[in-house]
Amino acid sequence: MGSGANAVITLGFTIVCLHCGLASDTSLRPVTNVTWTSFNFRTTLQWETTSKDSVYSVRIHGIQTDWKRKPECTRIKTTSCDLTSLMQNVTDKYVAEVSTHSATPRDEVEEPPFAKSPSIQLLSQTIIGGTKFKLIEKSKTEVQVLIEDTVTSIKFSNNTPKTLHDIFGASLKYKVTSWKDGTSGKKTEIINSSKALIKVDEGFSYCFSIQIWISPPSKYGLKSQHICTNVQNTEYGIGFYALITIIALVVFSIIIGVTVCLCRRKSVHSSTETNPLKAVSV
Repeated sequence: MGSGANAVITLGFTIVCLHCGLASDTSLRPVTNVTWTSFNFRTTLQWETTSKDSVYSVRIHGIQTDWKRKPECTRIKTTSCDLTSLMQNVTDKYVAEVSTHSATPRDEVEEPPFAKSPSIQLLSQTIIGGTKFKLIEKSKTEVQVLIEDTVTSIKFSNNTPKTLHDIFGASLKYKVTSWKDGTSGKKTEIINSSKALIKVDEGFSYCFSIQIWISPPSKYGLKSQHICTNVQNTEYGIGFYALITIIALVVFSIIIGVTVCLCRRKSVHSSTETNPLKAVSV
């Protein structure tokens, strides 16, 4: 084979290699804007794609844990991954990597481009949601607040879920805010347990809102929806209004009875005037 043929073959091989290299370099790029979202310890990694026809794989490690992968987050087309099951140690600090792969396995490169996430520690960075609660009116001047312990996505070794109290222990407190319905003045108090008796003024309806407070460190959860009691603001009791109702019914009955009697008398009088002979004896 001549030197000219060898030159052509070499040139062709070089062009093919350059084409493959350029294709790989231009089609696969690291993802961008890798961020965490964590709510009540349910934690999701999100990112933005920069390559077309790509799939993504995620792996994660902590200071106290080795690299781990989640099968559901390997070669996926979506741009988010729920990593809660791999982040059960809430005191550990985690970092994730998102690798970009070609959707076609034969076009795969040996070392796919990847992007790292910021670090996250769930104990201090997860968002604590608003709690649920109910009210029980124990007396005219006391309302009992019963707070529901929020269930999280962190689990015990037997796979049962942990509550916020299981995780934070004595650091978990509740900020109770109360106010007279229709007014702007509010009163707050911190309680350490999930139930408390709150003093109220007799004869007024009160509204309540609860906010979880973790201390230390000082960290607040989201505010709950407010709930109000059913007490009516009135200077008269229920017995007074019951008496008024009975009197009204009696008066209404008397009016109906009198009206019926008058109608009957009028009817008899009209009948006598129409047939006067019937009223004269023979």
